[in-house]
Amino acid sequence: MKKLYCAVLMLCFGLLVTAGPLIAGNGSYLDTIYQASDEGTANLDDSQCTPGVDCPEDQECVGEDCPAPTCEGDDCNTTCEGDDCKTTCEGDDCKTTCEPGSCPAGQECVDGKCRPTAEAKLKSMLERIENVLNRLITRLMNKLLGINIKIKVVEAKKVVPPPEPKPAEPEKPAEPEQPVKPPADPPTKPADPEQPAEPEKPAEPEKPAEPEEPAANEYRELTNFEEAKKLAKEKDHPIMMVFSGSDWCGWCKKFQAEITSQPAFQSYAKDSMETFIADFPRYSPQDPDLEKQNQALMQQYGVTGFPTVLIVDPDGKVIKKTGYIAGGAENYVTHLKSIIE
Repeated sequence: MKKLYCAVLMLCFGLLVTAGPLIAGNGSYLDTIYQASDEGTANLDDSQCTPGVDCPEDQECVGEDCPAPTCEGDDCNTTCEGDDCKTTCEGDDCKTTCEPGSCPAGQECVDGKCRPTAEAKLKSMLERIENVLNRLITRLMNKLLGINIKIKVVEAKKVVPPPEPKPAEPEKPAEPEQPVKPPADPPTKPADPEQPAEPEKPAEPEKPAEPEEPAANEYRELTNFEEAKKLAKEKDHPIMMVFSGSDWCGWCKKFQAEITSQPAFQSYAKDSMETFIADFPRYSPQDPDLEKQNQALMQQYGVTGFPTVLIVDPDGKVIKKTGYIAGGAENYVTHLKSIIE
């Protein structure tokens, strides 16, 4: 609405500028009246006309009317010929004026003609501006970003129905079996009778294998603590006692995999000490006497965690308490030498 008010103000300003010469008196209507008054021909009364003002220059002023000028020669032809004489109209051609409410939407009747309203003009102008701005923005985006938006129409694939199965061909009747040929003639000579096989001799009973005795100089892991002490006294060796949970303790499994099962450790242990294992499994069965012995040793030496390694003398007296040490078997052998030797 503010834009509409501004347009009306601009229109009024234009009318004032246009009407300026008429008011200023430069060849205006008032100047003509004043000039006629000075000449004594002006009629200021509304009932009479003024020559040169109310009537054209080629017509005389008689009272209130301006009679038509006289004509001479061909100028006096007032008759018409042919189509020039058609002064009537037909149908919609006769509508030269409009009435309020008869104009289409967005127009109004002004001076007998349908003209666009101020709102329609403003709306049309805004639409044109919007179209121009859209084109400018689209071109700018294409140049700056290089984006061309294309819509790809994907046609739906036609579903081809599977071919109809062909009817199965009728099975041919089975051919009749040919008669079996009779067997060949028997041999003229009868076959020799087979001789009975000789009875097999009974196998001798196997002798039970004798238990292998461990070599004198071989690595062993003892589970009987009394036997371990006896061997330690005979060889004057210390005893390495290992308290372990072989089937559930993760560090115990690492100790066995990285140290006690390696050749570097076993090569040192078989010549330098006796190895005793006190195992405390959770998922594997264990001899009751062995379990009782291990429980007593754990209480005797105050073991509270696994793996625990004790270096003791042949009588069972503790020399050093240790455990798992990372670095492999060779590193652990060095650790044991620092304790024993």
